[in-house]
Amino acid sequence: MKILPAMIVALGALLPATASAETLDISTLKCADIIEMSPEDVAIMLAWIDGYLGGRADDTRLDMDRFNSNAEAAGVACEADANAGLLTVLKAAEAGN
Repeated sequence: MKILPAMIVALGALLPATASAETLDISTLKCADIIEMSPEDVAIMLAWIDGYLGGRADDTRLDMDRFNSNAEAAGVACEADANAGLLTVLKAAEAGN
């Protein structure tokens, strides 16, 4: 089995097990909302948001150092203000890098 099809199959198997809602409007999430999510759901959501922001910026690179830095910066901002919009916090973290 080639690596890409294997990754797609693995992701497909993971998503139904971790999805807690059929659809989720990321723009409405507050920092406080992710506290109640499982770590797996948060990881998937952060990866999706990173891809979304990268697509909006026409940046097709996957930079794990940047991803981790943005996630850490967003975590600090969310701890400071649980009512902050998650996407707003992540956009600010992205702009800082």
